[in-house]
Formats: sequence, structure tokens, C-alpha cells
Amino acid sequence: VLDRTRTGMGGRLLRRRLLAPSLEAAEIEARLDAVEELFAGTILRSELGKHLVSILDLERLLSKISLASAGPRDVGALARSLAVVPSLKQRLAAARSERLRNISERLDEIAEVRDGILTALGDDLPVNLADGGTIRDGFDARLDELRDISRNSKTYLAQIELRERGRTGIGSLKVRFNNVFGYYLEISKSNLHLAPPDYERKQTLVNAERFTTPELKELEGKILEAEEKILTLEREIFETLRTLACSHATRIKATAAAIAELDVALALAEVAAENRYARPRFSESG
Repeated sequence: VLDRTRTGMGGRLLRRRLLAPSLEAAEIEARLDAVEELFAGTILRSELGKHLVSILDLERLLSKISLASAGPRDVGALARSLAVVPSLKQRLAAARSERLRNISERLDEIAEVRDGILTALGDDLPVNLADGGTIRDGFDARLDELRDISRNSKTYLAQIELRERGRTGIGSLKVRFNNVFGYYLEISKSNLHLAPPDYERKQTLVNAERFTTPELKELEGKILEAEEKILTLEREIFETLRTLACSHATRIKATAAAIAELDVALALAEVAAENRYARPRFSESG
């Protein structure tokens, strides 16, 4: 009957209040003032509801992040939920009841956490960090370089092959790869006299010779290590984001509590409007 809450925090707060109702008249009246204002404000109710439904369970997300069990989507969800807070504050800017104004004051945007995470994380996040693609392109120059090498390695090798053909005049020169020798330049026996002095011999075959160059060796190292380094670097960046969120845990919890209280007041206002409930009046006479 009563649980029209839209967030996990709000649902738990409503349950706690039902199991342990307040016995303080001032607190009861303050809660009812908030409900009454939302009861009367049909448009405000609708707007707040649309925003609240976008907020995930901040308390549980923070718990997972603190225990280092959160994945990229969990951390992203925390930031996107915090990104809704400014809209809630804007909608509550004209609130008349003391409790709604108090809730608005307690809503903390925590912009450094929100922006820090949203700037770093990609839009289409994987479930697991090991799947890769957690960090946004353009966020870290080192990561961008490694991704560029991983994505465009064939293009770079083709460019080397084309350039070395022009440099040596050997039209049949090829850049190849095998698991034993890695990347190499292969030149037929008939063209060996055209091999530049800076070519380093790697292997001799019956009909050809295989060489390498400092440039090819450097590119080979980057290509072979790129995927491993990408994941390592993404883990490092992700860990800084997790640490950033943990360092503001107290503020996140306070905002979650304010959202929960707003959620409960809104839920009760909606139930009251739909079921035509009246505000109770309390007597001090005994």
C-alpha cells in the first residue's frame, strides 16, 4: 500500500520507519509538512519522481566500491546517480517546508567524484575490468598510444614494409611474423646485396634471409605487450577512481540519506493523493 519508493535507500528507510515510528511530535509534524507540500504539488511530484527513478542504490554501490568488489558498471552507476543531484536541488529550490529545504541543503553534488569518474570511464562499460574498454579514449595519453598500436598494428607494419621497399629498392621485401622469431623483414637471396648495413640478421633460410631493425624491434615490443599493458593501466586508473569515491564516502552516505528521505516523502504523498488520505491532527490533551 505505502511503498511507492523509487530507490533502494528510500525503500529501506520506509521499512525502518514502519518498524520503528517516531514518538516525537515535532519530527512527525516536520515529516508531514514535507508530505503535504508534495501532496499539493502535482507537477513537483512528477518531476521529482522522474529524477529519482534514475538514481541507483548509492549505499550498496558505495559498499561494493569500499570492499573492492565493484566493477566498472558499479562505479559508473555511482557517478551517474550523483549527476542527478543538481536536478533534485533545482526542483526543491522553491520548497516551503523546513524538511524539504533541509533535504535540499543535505543533497551534496560531490562534483569531484562525479566528474572524476564520468570523465575517465567510457560510455559502454564492460561488466568486468578484465574485459577491457573501461577507460575512455582521450583520457590518458599512455593508454591511447597502446590502444592505437593494438588497433592499428597491421597498418604500421604495412607502412614499414612500404617504406623499406622504397628505401632498399627491393620490391619483394616483406614484413612477416612467427611465434619463434617475432616480426622480421624477409629478403630473397638474390636481393641480399641490396640490404642496408643497419639491418640486423635474425635467421638464414635456403632461399632468403630474415632481418630486423631497431624500429621494427621497438614496434614488435609494443604490439606484443600492448594488450597486457592496456589492462594493467586501466586497472591503475580504475583503482584511483575507486579510491576517489572511498575518500568521499561520508558525503556520499549523507547524500544517499537525503535522497532516501525525499523518496519516502514523495512516495507517501503519491499514496495520499491516490487514496484521498487526510493529514492526521494530534491532540496534546491525552
